[in-house]
Amino acid sequence: MKRIVSFSVLILLLAIGYLIWNPMPVIKLVLKHTNVMNLIRKDSPLPTKEVRERHSVESIGVDGANGFWLDKKNSSNGVLIYLHGGAYIKGPFATQWKYVSNIIQKTSMAAIVVDYGMPPKFPFPKGLDGTVRLIEILQNQNLLSGRWFLLGDSAGGGLAVAVAYQLRDLHKTLPNGLILMSPWLDLSMENPDSLLTAKDDPMLAKDFLIQSAKEYAPDQDLKNPLLSPIYGNTKGLPPILLQIGTAEIFLADNRKFYENCKQNGVQIQYEEYPEAFHVFMMLNVLKEARKAIRSQVDFLQK
Repeated sequence: MKRIVSFSVLILLLAIGYLIWNPMPVIKLVLKHTNVMNLIRKDSPLPTKEVRERHSVESIGVDGANGFWLDKKNSSNGVLIYLHGGAYIKGPFATQWKYVSNIIQKTSMAAIVVDYGMPPKFPFPKGLDGTVRLIEILQNQNLLSGRWFLLGDSAGGGLAVAVAYQLRDLHKTLPNGLILMSPWLDLSMENPDSLLTAKDDPMLAKDFLIQSAKEYAPDQDLKNPLLSPIYGNTKGLPPILLQIGTAEIFLADNRKFYENCKQNGVQIQYEEYPEAFHVFMMLNVLKEARKAIRSQVDFLQK
């Protein structure tokens, strides 16, 4: 009996140790049995209590895009303009505020979290136009005269590329770089190769994404590059860090975008994380997330 108990304890300890060392499979299993819509409703447009306690906060905004400075006093070290994910219908979320807090603590930079306009009040292109206008105002006020970057996850990653397209075409000063985390680059969802990894994605389903795209851009051509940057001309974009997990419905589109950027001479650092799920970078408990964040910090400090 004593040996059986000891063996059981050993198995339990091994299981706990494995979970601590590699929690990815368990988290994926939980996500697969969680209603994403329930998660996506719990957004936090205002800075969380934790963020307000750690950072100075100052609100800014224009029609179509509000925003919050975090640690504006550090803007001489660089400014990160963050565009949140949420399928263009919700956000930002508490995990995203925590991510921004983490990244500016590691880099001693300032950040602006943009709460861009979303439907039903602000359908496309109002959120995009408002974000571009907000950046133009910051540039006119010399608040982006030093190093600055656009960061975005999921829908925010796609929006970051669309904003860069607009700034380039308007002959405005471009950011020093883009950090794209699991970006949604094709709202049409017509790439048949995306089905190859759709079954592995524990978070996103094609039907949900198609419905979200219709809400964000009703009666629009979803292959418009400002909606689906994968169809745009990437020539002239600033350096890009692109991070994606292999268990994502967006994997094929991200690979296609990477090849497009390479062919057009864009300096792009492409990172695939085996078995990682959508926007895994937000969960610091994952070793893959910590590795991705280290890579982001290195990119920002080059």
